[in-house]
Formats: sequence, C-alpha cells, structure tokens
Amino acid sequence: MKEQYVCYEEDKYVVIYQYDSGYCEIKKVDNPLKIELVHRSELIRWSEES
Repeated sequence: MKEQYVCYEEDKYVVIYQYDSGYCEIKKVDNPLKIELVHRSELIRWSEES
C-alpha cells in the first residue's frame, strides 16, 4: 500500500490506519512519535506538486 500524506493543522502527516467510522490514525512526518486520531473530514490530501 502506498503511503498517503495529508495536511492537518498546517503540518504534514502520513495516514497509519483508517477506521470504518471515518477516523484516522495519523503520524507526523517530522516527528514520528506524534500520533493523532482525527476524523478524515479534518484532513487535506497533501499534494507533492505544491
């Protein structure tokens, strides 16, 4: 599975797991010890072209 990068609170995260409820576990790219549980509606897909 290809890693999915997202933007949350203006920081770059990678999606670890997505639950059926719509919540996602995300890990901060520059601080892998920071893991958040957020609803997917709060996430913006990260575009590498930007």
